[in-house]
Amino acid sequence: MERHRIEILLRAEQPIAHAEGTIGNTQVAMRRKVRLPNGRWTKIPYVTGDTMRHGLREAGTYALLEAAGMLNAGPGLTEAALRLLFSGGMVLGAAAEVVRIEDARKMRQLLPHIGLLGGCIGNRIEPGKIECGDAMLVCDEWHHLTPQWIIDLMTQDGAETSSAREHIELVQRVRMDPTLDSKKRALMSGTEQLKTENRLLASEVASARDDAAAKDREKSTMMPFTFETLAAGSLFVWKLDAVTHSQLERDTLYVMLAAFLARARVGGKKGTGHGLLVPVAARGLERDVSTSPTSLDALAVTGDNRAPEIARFRAHVAQHADELRATLEKIQA
Repeated sequence: MERHRIEILLRAEQPIAHAEGTIGNTQVAMRRKVRLPNGRWTKIPYVTGDTMRHGLREAGTYALLEAAGMLNAGPGLTEAALRLLFSGGMVLGAAAEVVRIEDARKMRQLLPHIGLLGGCIGNRIEPGKIECGDAMLVCDEWHHLTPQWIIDLMTQDGAETSSAREHIELVQRVRMDPTLDSKKRALMSGTEQLKTENRLLASEVASARDDAAAKDREKSTMMPFTFETLAAGSLFVWKLDAVTHSQLERDTLYVMLAAFLARARVGGKKGTGHGLLVPVAARGLERDVSTSPTSLDALAVTGDNRAPEIARFRAHVAQHADELRATLEKIQA
């Protein structure tokens, strides 16, 4: 048995739009309640451990399917297999096929990342071996809980922490209504164009008469909205503890971390320039990244296989690829 206590400093290359809910048309950033040294309470923005854990699960799944030659082999996964690989499956109850201890042990060999992260197969819940923490914002309010090595690293660079409030940026966007553009309306059929222009005319008349009910009924679909982000450049500290019981599990842990950190995307609005986190430094990894942020690239899933962990992981999965395919075809999860 080997215990891994890993701490990673991450930097937001793009703003992070990780929301806990909305108030009207405003999306509010995820925050967590924290007690300060003086006894007062405050709320600090963060990225949930669930999000970070899911990032590991997706990275591990894609690495497994790539190594097994199943990514470009065309459709092949059942709904149950998809559910197990990407969300950990679900307990199917008494109607499910009984999964014996020996079957579960074999499953951990074929799906080592499921063994580390946990999952539900048939009527059995397989507990995970990774305790994945939240990625907490490095700020004044979190200073007393930030690992000392990160404070020392920032001090060496002449950097200081700032309040959590300073990291928040309020952004406004507008969802446009294409029917307000005459050039776009010209693309519509005659009947649809007439109906739309009648609606626009009714809206103008309602506005002129200050008829609230009519204005609401005929209003445009254009909608302004705002959302909170954590500004680009913000730093986060992410901690995870893991226990591995074999070289395969250890290799899988490193492959998942490498694949996830190679392009870690969190939160929403990923399609509009949000969510990218990059590793800056770490403690507890065999590959030291404290002086060279790019040294984690040595663990990248793609590339020249400079890391022996990846070579061993790929060899193991390739050796059991046929058995893995057969198992995924009939699995209940």
